[in-house]
Amino acid sequence: AFARREHAVDSASSNNGVPPPSPTASNDDAESAVDSTKRKKMLLLLMATLFVALMGAVLEKSSAVSIEEEIEQGETEEAFHLHSHMGHTDQELKIHQINVTGYQVNTLVNPSDYILPGTEDAPPLSAAKGRPYTPILNHFQNRCPTCNYAKQWGYFDFQDPDPKWDGKMRPQPDFTAYPNRDVPNSEFPEDAWQRSDEYMQAFLAQAKLLVNRSIEGVYAEYGVGLSQDGSIALTEEQMENRRKFAPLEVKENVKQAAGGSWTTKQSMERTARRFIHHIMTGDTFKLVLGGHSAAAGHGAGFNQSYIIEAGHVLEPVFAHLGVESRAYNFAQGGMGTFQQALAGADLRSKEADWVMWDSRMTERPGYLINFFLRQAIISGNRAPVLMAEGGSELASFHDIAGASVAAQGNGWLPFTVSEEQVKEVPWAAQYMQCARGATANCKGHEYTAGCWVEREDFEPAVSQGAVVGGAASWHPGNRIHKRRGRMIALIVLKTLDYALDKWEELAAKGGGYPIAEEHWHVTDYYKNIQEKVKEVPGCYGDLWRIGSGRRRNLGDDDLWPSRLCNIPLQGRTLWGPRHNPMETSLLSIMKPNIMGDIDPKIKTNAYLETPCYQPPDRPAPWTVPPMPEPYAPLIGWNRRLTVEEEEHRQRQLRSRADGAPPPGKATEVAPVSEGGREAPLFRRSVNSTTRGLAQGDAAEESVNEKAKITDNDAITPGLGVNVHWGRPGVCDGSSHAWCDKSCSSGCLMGGAQDNRGMVCFDGLSGWLVLDVKNVKYGFIGARMEAWRSAKDVPITSGWTEVNNGGRGNYDKRGLERELHVEDQRRMEMEAMERMNDEIEEGIKFFGEDGDRTNTTRRLGGGQSCGGGGDYTFQYAINGEIMGTWNQAQFCKHYTRLNYNLDVIKFMDDEDNTGDFELAMRITNGGRGKVMCITHLYWA
Repeated sequence: AFARREHAVDSASSNNGVPPPSPTASNDDAESAVDSTKRKKMLLLLMATLFVALMGAVLEKSSAVSIEEEIEQGETEEAFHLHSHMGHTDQELKIHQINVTGYQVNTLVNPSDYILPGTEDAPPLSAAKGRPYTPILNHFQNRCPTCNYAKQWGYFDFQDPDPKWDGKMRPQPDFTAYPNRDVPNSEFPEDAWQRSDEYMQAFLAQAKLLVNRSIEGVYAEYGVGLSQDGSIALTEEQMENRRKFAPLEVKENVKQAAGGSWTTKQSMERTARRFIHHIMTGDTFKLVLGGHSAAAGHGAGFNQSYIIEAGHVLEPVFAHLGVESRAYNFAQGGMGTFQQALAGADLRSKEADWVMWDSRMTERPGYLINFFLRQAIISGNRAPVLMAEGGSELASFHDIAGASVAAQGNGWLPFTVSEEQVKEVPWAAQYMQCARGATANCKGHEYTAGCWVEREDFEPAVSQGAVVGGAASWHPGNRIHKRRGRMIALIVLKTLDYALDKWEELAAKGGGYPIAEEHWHVTDYYKNIQEKVKEVPGCYGDLWRIGSGRRRNLGDDDLWPSRLCNIPLQGRTLWGPRHNPMETSLLSIMKPNIMGDIDPKIKTNAYLETPCYQPPDRPAPWTVPPMPEPYAPLIGWNRRLTVEEEEHRQRQLRSRADGAPPPGKATEVAPVSEGGREAPLFRRSVNSTTRGLAQGDAAEESVNEKAKITDNDAITPGLGVNVHWGRPGVCDGSSHAWCDKSCSSGCLMGGAQDNRGMVCFDGLSGWLVLDVKNVKYGFIGARMEAWRSAKDVPITSGWTEVNNGGRGNYDKRGLERELHVEDQRRMEMEAMERMNDEIEEGIKFFGEDGDRTNTTRRLGGGQSCGGGGDYTFQYAINGEIMGTWNQAQFCKHYTRLNYNLDVIKFMDDEDNTGDFELAMRITNGGRGKVMCITHLYWA
């Protein structure tokens, strides 16, 4: 597939070509001058040809991927992958009208069908209900030949070549009946599009044009792109800059990688398999990031963070190919990734295809990066492509496990010189790089993301900030995020481009479509990597357990076992953002009290809160450039949302509020196959045995008025357990979230999803009880915060005995009850403010380049096990007390895994498997002794 070929035409001279590779070290000035002359001549020839070319003329292009191959003499030369594309002239774009009515999808779906018991009637856009969207079900539904950029850049001009199927969906097999949707070729119906040579040839021709113009769209944003209609002519200098803009080097192995964007031949081949599979089966593509505050977009805004910016470019491309694509940013300020990785893939999606680690500021030891990457493979249903800084952490995963790897670098950018000159610089590149001696203020334009864009249907009650908060010297601004996101998108697009060519090549060699199963099935491919990754070194060794003492030595019983490196972990939390936030909530495994409540302190739980206004946000001038500036997401984009469509969407939202399922939902949801992917369309139905969340007065009337806890030692959920819910709204880490849109927000478009919810209890709260299901490897542990104070358990204010005499606060009625609820609400708002402060202080703890001198905050710092006197901590498993520790003993077991990551181990016995009830409480400490749990982990 990587055969060395001579090329007669410079790739940049083709208006359909993606940019050529970066120059090799052997290029000297003389050779550059010759190449420059050739490029100039070829450009002139091209422009002359374009004016006379007919629609559909075949233009040769070489990809932007340079492939270094070792030759016999030990030297290195460049090889190029050549293929053909259909091109357009600069004449009037011909619009091919087709019948799209039969392809339109009128059903809204949710990312997950999991329903937290007690929230069945949740209102639209609440955390419990989620944000519905229109799924991608075919190749035609989002066709838009008259969108703004279509005339110059082209559009997805695809029509079913068989008139029999014009405007009708072709038959498909039951993909969910097979692991990972690996349907045997024999199962494709006779008229399935995957079997039709004519369909596939036309589809792949348009798919390659789509990918190419999306690549060119990114190049054009920075002044070096070529449009499909041939209307853009580049100067000789621009051609040279184009060549240096974003080269992707394809190496023989990771050891050859040195700066810039790169991947390997092995990775290209195996990722091509993944892409062909996903397009053939209508699978999903998820791009996932774990990292620290800079990656989270602090100072830039969540939807302007680089991984989300990459998703903005990729989502429309994959949509045309029948693949639902999402980018997820699970980075958390002031933290690393270890607290997420200990939950396996539960918090980051078991269906991740491309996982990136970016937490060097907070996680410098290699074993932490290793743990993150190996859990991404072991704990998920797929074996994702891995990305991380540099190549040292990726080499073993690539060489030993066979994982696909890649890294993102930067290339050429235009300089900004003056306030006058910058007007001629492409919008996306303005103020990004000031020349030496420049009079323009680049730093003053780094953070331009605002908090609000005026709209006609809503006016915020709270004054909105001029810019998103969180700017710091170590936090890049939104323009830098955009640029980095574009570079990541280009790696994916160029790999996808290769996959489409390979698909054609395999069909030509194999006698047509569908291609042989050995080239596109993924189950064995995933399993092979998941098995071999256990051989990858660099995680905690047998003699090096996980954890460290806090100014003391720990025994083996306190350290976490190194076997966690190679077993799939599970977890639940109230921190965010997280994937499928209801299903992965700590509350989903928390047992309600005798009154039916998870959180008895408030009338209505926070998962039912609705946003202050309805989506979508208006286009932001700091994100979308003014016309006619190129904008890559819209060059590849696929639809126009008309007023009628939006009204239809809102009607469906309202119908869902009434408890009615969307039309067709019952027939569209498929079961999860053993060892396979989640149910299609990002949805998954999950059964839960947890009892419901009772709500308010209606709940009070429905419970036994005489219900009372009479035995405080009986392991029954206490009445003084305090839930800190965190940010309201749909906070799933994607750009499709609708998070933190409360009326009290001062930055409604900031999109913050960084979240620190927790469940707290003190010496009067009673038991916290959790159901832990499907323990396979005999391990249970938790991240605990033993340094909290009485203000974190306001529910027990005024109490003098455990469970307040057995009735908690349920004896309050009428005005007293209302005042109590109002007071609890106020204290919850104060807790939210403290949470935001703690996140910002945690970020400052690391400072620029990990400088920890700018704050004295410890967040427990691993040093505090609770101050001001003794207490007793107890935990029980399946009703049996397993540990009773005073403060000193608790401190002995309180293990530090990383900064602000202190844990307690409850079970470590490989022979102990099954379902367990875990309970914990504090006794004899009164209100002053507080313990909080944020994460529960098990395997």
